[in-house]
Amino acid sequence: MRVKKGSNLTLYAGQYAGDDTIPATPTAFYLRHTTGESLEGTTAMIMSDEIIPGRSRAEPMQGNSSNGGSIPIELSALSYDRMLSAVMMANWVQDGSDAKIATLNSSTLAKKLWILKVFSESDYPVYQLFKKVMVDSIELTFAINAITKGTFSLIGVNDPLMETSNPVSGLSSLPSALTTKAFTSRSGSITIDGVELTYMKEAKISLKNNLAALYALFQAEAIETAEKLFDITGTITPYLKDEVIFNKAVNGTPITLGITVEDDAGNSYLFGFTNVKLTTHTGASANSVDEISPAYDFKAFGNDVVTITRTLASAKTVYTLTYNGNSQTTGTAPDPVTKNEEGALLYASTNSGSLAKTGFTFDGWNTAAAGTGTSYAVGDPVVIEGATTLYAKWTMV
Repeated sequence: MRVKKGSNLTLYAGQYAGDDTIPATPTAFYLRHTTGESLEGTTAMIMSDEIIPGRSRAEPMQGNSSNGGSIPIELSALSYDRMLSAVMMANWVQDGSDAKIATLNSSTLAKKLWILKVFSESDYPVYQLFKKVMVDSIELTFAINAITKGTFSLIGVNDPLMETSNPVSGLSSLPSALTTKAFTSRSGSITIDGVELTYMKEAKISLKNNLAALYALFQAEAIETAEKLFDITGTITPYLKDEVIFNKAVNGTPITLGITVEDDAGNSYLFGFTNVKLTTHTGASANSVDEISPAYDFKAFGNDVVTITRTLASAKTVYTLTYNGNSQTTGTAPDPVTKNEEGALLYASTNSGSLAKTGFTFDGWNTAAAGTGTSYAVGDPVVIEGATTLYAKWTMV
């Protein structure tokens, strides 16, 4: 049996179903990362004050458990779309006229993930399953002559065991590694108030949900993670070419900010911010050899002030959520919901078409016509992993 090696560590993830369970046949995605991954569990130890004869104290006991940490990345097309949707708590919305374009606007859809850490030495693989993980934040750095790098910060509810068999039951296979190229500083642009700047030295952004693990009496693990404020901050560092940006900082003038990264395959991501104020600025001084490059911290304020726009070389596959009246006597099924990407989080429809069946009452929806699949009450969250049909569920009067 060999000692485990970090180079053989692989991360996979998937999304919880609407009822906070891992689906019976889960769909996994490969989670690319670089060195420095720090996702780990923790269990608090509670120290007793009881004195045992012989000048000893009583044994420590286990307290609450949770997990958290960070996953460092190099940003690349298609690799982190589900993670970005989780940090924005939103679904990707496909453009009505161009299927290659989709956007994320910050919302309140609490997407929960399971993350599987696999040390894959062939003679003795070891697995760890991190449960009910939410993405707290993403931080990205755009710098000269560098790959666009960043970090996802995560918070979950359990302290996972080391296991010698895959603890995600029903997961028949693990996905292959992705191969899209990382974005670099060679292709892209940065704009302020719609004007492209050719003299930006560095930009950093942070999107943070300020998540907290919530504990309850007589529960071993955190019961859930809850979002608080959505903070949007960062720093831009341009070379000093004229007085415009510096004076906007001094005067507290709101600006719009756009940062676009592109690859040579025709994929791009635009991080767009409105209602931005440059909250601090360094002095415009330099010694006899350094260029003058003031750094400006910024903060976006208000609602709907950040949008991530993705443009792909080829349109992604999207799916339809279809409703079926399931042999109703009268009424019509709700309209289908189209253009959903994997990981879209929707809510089960009301009986908007007044479905009725003689001798039965409407009792929500089920993924199987016979009612043997997963049931959804009206308003329950539904996670889309492919084309999905919900059948009216009928209960005999």
